[in-house]
Amino acid sequence: MKIKNLGISLFFVSSFSANAGLLGLDLIETGDDAISDITSSLVVSGGGVSVIAGSETFVGAIGDGFSSNSAQSGIFSGVNITDGSSTVSMGEGAVLTSGTANIPSLNTETSFDPFTPGTGGDADLTAILNDAGAPSSITNDVNYIEFDFMLGAGFNAISLDFIFGSDEFPDQGVTDVFGVFVDGTNYAFFPDSSLVSFVEGANASNFLDNTTGLFDIEYDGFSQNLNLIGLVDESLTQHTIKIAIADTSDSVYDSGVFLSNLTGIYTDNDGGVNNPPTTNVDEPLGVFLLLSGLGLMMRLRRRS
Repeated sequence: MKIKNLGISLFFVSSFSANAGLLGLDLIETGDDAISDITSSLVVSGGGVSVIAGSETFVGAIGDGFSSNSAQSGIFSGVNITDGSSTVSMGEGAVLTSGTANIPSLNTETSFDPFTPGTGGDADLTAILNDAGAPSSITNDVNYIEFDFMLGAGFNAISLDFIFGSDEFPDQGVTDVFGVFVDGTNYAFFPDSSLVSFVEGANASNFLDNTTGLFDIEYDGFSQNLNLIGLVDESLTQHTIKIAIADTSDSVYDSGVFLSNLTGIYTDNDGGVNNPPTTNVDEPLGVFLLLSGLGLMMRLRRRS
């Protein structure tokens, strides 16, 4: 695959003390293995999530190798969005969009939509928009990765980091939407429990305002680096995850989501998140072992 946008990122290195924007962007183009590229950049090796080979599905426009805007997805070495004083960052991962993954490190477009993927709608995203009473539930230009997986022993959920950005912010009345469906249930929400989308007059507080272009990314608004936890159906031995984004109502004012660090976790019934539970010594046995050790030490002292 060909490295895109690196020159733009390097330009901003001279402006800020840290690297800027979307780093090392590698677009999904003709001849690339989209499924392998995205899953390998997204799923943490040894993190408890084992992708079942042959189960994967990818829907998205593949770049033609000529137009830099014709690829809907990509992978990256990092994200570092800054205005020089505050920064939103994440490590290696993948980007899915409702338009082009070649996202500039300058905000110069009122409506960022240089490419229309034409990939159609998505029933799962339409369903959650309907359930939320969104202004529109018609989805277009969907981009998603879906696969079956197995979780390591002791895990009962997955964890995923994401940053959502959109040119719908701050004044468009439609709701480009992002969802993460684990065993059929969506677990992608903003901290205020709203869907991951922009809803005018309702959830603007979930976005950092970039309408004046202070941050080195094209999107007019974007979220912090957020984490979601998706519980698996523990009655199943194999599980399914679908990660999807789409335009809503139209094919303009595009949105994108940066994804990283897909791993298995254990979460208890109270919502606490931990590593897989470990086997602890029961208290009565622990006390017995402690007393036995003290007794042995006293006998050894008498002998000496």
